[in-house]
Amino acid sequence: MSRTEHENSAQGKHERERTTGNGPTGTGPTGTGPAAAGPAAASLELLTLLAAGVADLALDQLRQTADRAQDAMRRADLRELLTDGVVELRKRGELATRRAGVNGENYLETMARRAAENIASEGRPCA
Repeated sequence: MSRTEHENSAQGKHERERTTGNGPTGTGPTGTGPAAAGPAAASLELLTLLAAGVADLALDQLRQTADRAQDAMRRADLRELLTDGVVELRKRGELATRRAGVNGENYLETMARRAAENIASEGRPCA
């Protein structure tokens, strides 16, 4: 059953229970039931339904993530993909620390110093 069919089925069941009075919120034929307990039972039912909805959403996201992970594991270029990912994360980390000003130096001064060091290591004099 697809998710839409499941939602439609649950909605139809809820509507039938509400109109007949025999569902979890109805009083039933004897006048005793969860609705007879008052608003506390309705609140408990709402919390239960909300918790079930959150759990369903979490499981759906977990299922999708597992499917994506399986697809990634089947790739022939997994090693290159991981290497590129590590390089990308390192670059992002450098940019984030520069933005945050962790080292306290001016970015342009640091880049100029690195360029001068690179030129000097190549044996060319600085201009």
